[in-house]
Amino acid sequence: MITHWSEGSWSGEQSGPMIRPYAITRGRTRPGRNDIDLISLVTTVRLPEQGARLQPEQLRALRLCRTPTAVVEVAAHLALPVSVVRILLADLLDQGLIGLSSPDASTTRDVHFLQAVIDGIRNL
Repeated sequence: MITHWSEGSWSGEQSGPMIRPYAITRGRTRPGRNDIDLISLVTTVRLPEQGARLQPEQLRALRLCRTPTAVVEVAAHLALPVSVVRILLADLLDQGLIGLSSPDASTTRDVHFLQAVIDGIRNL
């Protein structure tokens, strides 16, 4: 029985692919903007120009957001922390590739809406 992580062996196949979040965000720990909330809806508004240099995760997000998708859902589908996804989405927003809409304050106080968000997060 292994009682500590340092005991026993762990092969690369067991860990799966691993990319450090700071490599994806080029060392940034915060997005350049503060308007990207967990429940903000992201929609792809245009595709990148030929030869544009985007991260593979950003290209996946653009494909995913062809229909409005919540930031938290994007993070779940990309299997990345929300903080990393917010940085990647901020870059896409600055480039005009995505649109962002946030529910108005009256919607976010609606108990049914909040329950639907919680249920959606649990289903991810």
